[in-house]
Amino acid sequence: MPRVSEATKVEYRARLLEAAAAEFAVHGLQGARVDDIALAAGLAKGTIYNYFDSKEHVFREVIASWWDRAAEARSAVSDDASTADRLRAMLEADMAVIREQEDFARVAFREVLLAGGEDARQLLPASDPLDDALVQIMADGRERGELRDDLTVATLVRLFAATVNGLLFERWLPDGDMPIEEIPGLALDYFVAGASVRG
Repeated sequence: MPRVSEATKVEYRARLLEAAAAEFAVHGLQGARVDDIALAAGLAKGTIYNYFDSKEHVFREVIASWWDRAAEARSAVSDDASTADRLRAMLEADMAVIREQEDFARVAFREVLLAGGEDARQLLPASDPLDDALVQIMADGRERGELRDDLTVATLVRLFAATVNGLLFERWLPDGDMPIEEIPGLALDYFVAGASVRG
């Protein structure tokens, strides 16, 4: 049996992740079938286990791929830029990537929320580059006196995430009509209004 080259392995893994995102978007985590993912990727049944340990592992890796693409999509903004400008660059990149796979994004949020607690942590990648960047932005904003110092960096991060996620949930409600391109501006307006240093 011929060996598969590294380039082919990378290609197959990418195809499996793309097919998995589509399968999860339609059927959710529980309803998705790994054989269907492999076939949709143009590969033989069972091939998926050459790359992933389980369906949950595939799900986690689709989310990791999404987060990585959002981190790569961020426009270059200087560390000296204002907190608002740095947050805007992050949000615009994240919304652009969500727009590409919005059906999967909606399912990912639902699955993680329904799982709850430790089960939810098992569905998420170990590291989120966006969270790491967000912590740095908030810490820099506090240090420069742009953000309130009576709130911890962790609290500022959670408030920002809650604002963004709340707007996404509003978009995804049955009668939701929140345009995704408006979410960065609205999230920044409300977050900055509440988190800015009181003058």
